[in-house]
Amino acid sequence: MRGQPSVQYRLRVQGQKARYLKAAQVAETRAAIEQGRQLKKLEREQQKLKAKMAQWVAKAAELGLELPD
Repeated sequence: MRGQPSVQYRLRVQGQKARYLKAAQVAETRAAIEQGRQLKKLEREQQKLKAKMAQWVAKAAELGLELPD
């Protein structure tokens, strides 16, 4: 008697060779992709906040205010 054939999913990433994932790996891969998206979003937000902070520091210096380190 044969067992059930294993189901595989094809993962294509732009610029890379296709990979085949087992059904159990699909959820892990999707979670990793979502974490990567969230990380990029947080990094962009951090860059915006750094730019805003630099503006505030420049404005404070222009006004002759001393800022704590």
